[in-house]
Amino acid sequence: MKTIDFKNLLTPASLDINSDVHKQLLSLRNIKALELIHANEPENLKWLGDAIKIFRNCNAVERNIVLNKPYVYLWIEQYKNFSSMDEIEKQTWIWNGFLHIFLQLKYKINATLENFELRFNVEPKNLFMKGLTENQDLKEILVISENNHITFEVEKEGCKVNGKDLNKPSKHPFITNEVFWFEEYVNIASSAELRMNMGSTEIVSQEIKETFEEALQLIKNTWPEMFDEIDNNIENIVFFNPPGLPFFSDFRVHGIIFACHVSRPVVKVAEWLIHEASHGRLNTLMCARPHIFNDMKPIYRSPWRDELRPLYGIYHGCFVHCRVLHFYRLLKQNRSIDHAELINEEIDRIREELQLGLTTIQDHASLSPDGEALVHDMHNLVMG
Repeated sequence: MKTIDFKNLLTPASLDINSDVHKQLLSLRNIKALELIHANEPENLKWLGDAIKIFRNCNAVERNIVLNKPYVYLWIEQYKNFSSMDEIEKQTWIWNGFLHIFLQLKYKINATLENFELRFNVEPKNLFMKGLTENQDLKEILVISENNHITFEVEKEGCKVNGKDLNKPSKHPFITNEVFWFEEYVNIASSAELRMNMGSTEIVSQEIKETFEEALQLIKNTWPEMFDEIDNNIENIVFFNPPGLPFFSDFRVHGIIFACHVSRPVVKVAEWLIHEASHGRLNTLMCARPHIFNDMKPIYRSPWRDELRPLYGIYHGCFVHCRVLHFYRLLKQNRSIDHAELINEEIDRIREELQLGLTTIQDHASLSPDGEALVHDMHNLVMG
């Protein structure tokens, strides 16, 4: 039996999905969630059962292409409210899952499909079909799969749409102000959770876009392995209007970094990108195997927040700041980087905060072997 190596968890993720057991287990976690949904809600979800069968026969790369996407996590999260949805909301949720899960199997990994017919009644805004949104009445969609070719008939008028065209709205630039699921996410994330009222910015200014591009290039030049992790694990950087948190991420849309549309120095943008990408990576690691068993009671002082925090949050903070500390140390080694005094100040500040955070974890946390190993590595990095 092959032994899985869960060591070196601080290092950036492997580019090869076949070498990244954590990401593979994350895909399997999503398959399990889809199985539970299908078992509980069989009505009009035959396509989901078919998709699960296909996923079981996919390799790790194919599962990753379809399943480790922000919309899949959001769709799974939305199911928690399924019983309280009205019929239109239920139909829309089922239709969106069909579009953004099942169709991906056809058009991204070229899965062979059986013949079938499905009917949906959805609002025009959810169709992603040009020319069909002027009339705001519900539209009946007939989906026909025949001889492995899918067509869509709208309101029995024989308007046929190629399924490939329905993938286009989900494709956005890496740095963007627009993702098709933004409104759905804001609807399930309360302002208290986000600590702000969130709205997507109308346009990403050229200045801010260039700053983020420079920050990504700085990461690539300074720590290429970390750049590769961002490039392969982050789907989009999505901008929202100020005021609000400078950056944040959320497992409900895993693979996304949200950024407030405000100008910042390139080095600080690079720091925050590493910070949020590292939250995403630790979420992947902790979905694969548990690290910390303490409950979520916010009773501990955090070096990074004014309010009391659960140990889980402090553990996350230690992980991401260890990586940021390593980044600043690499910057210090690069003599072509300006602002050496500022970098030294940041290194001293982060080290002091990490010593406090790791002391709290070591004194109070109930850790798994993976958690103990990671804390040991974090302590060594801080003291190195």
